[in-house]
Amino acid sequence: MPPVYWSDTYRIGHASIDQHHQELVQDLELLQAAIATADNRTQILGLFDEWLDQFARHAQAEESLMAHLRQPAGIAHRHAHCAEHADFLHQAMDLRNDIARGRDQIRAMETLSMQLIAFDLIRRDFEMIGLLLREGLVLED
Repeated sequence: MPPVYWSDTYRIGHASIDQHHQELVQDLELLQAAIATADNRTQILGLFDEWLDQFARHAQAEESLMAHLRQPAGIAHRHAHCAEHADFLHQAMDLRNDIARGRDQIRAMETLSMQLIAFDLIRRDFEMIGLLLREGLVLED
């Protein structure tokens, strides 16, 4: 799988969340490049740890927005989205540990990249913004 790259098609219409997404993808690009050039494992793990921290902060920002959802559909979405954030973070941590153990780093990055784009940047966040708008919430940054 080729490396993931930022695309403006991933924008969801919320400036700070879009900025988080762009930074997550760009930092993932750096991580992929380090793995592809077989840089030392310590450097790769340091980049991965920074990326994990960045994703955790991003998830907290989204969860803060979703705390305003009050309708049944919004509440159900919030519960599912938050659970998926936790699952994704655990999967990413498992992949990071695989890299630390010397396991297939390229496959780990492909999996992480696909999950980030499909889960966080596309499906769930578009749903989140739609629900916030339907509830009449102002999306200020």
